[in-house]
Amino acid sequence: MANKEIAQGLFVTVKTVEKHLASAYRKLGTSRAELLVALAPAGSPSDEAAPDAP
Repeated sequence: MANKEIAQGLFVTVKTVEKHLASAYRKLGTSRAELLVALAPAGSPSDEAAPDAP
């Protein structure tokens, strides 16, 4: 999923998404999004279908 898509889904700016991802990468000692996906727990919110917007 692209940062723009994430930002739109969360109603935040792309810059906000980029800052949060950079923080997560730094804390995990990586710069690879694939590693974050591998580390995400099963059944995390990203695994569930998004509810329909009103």
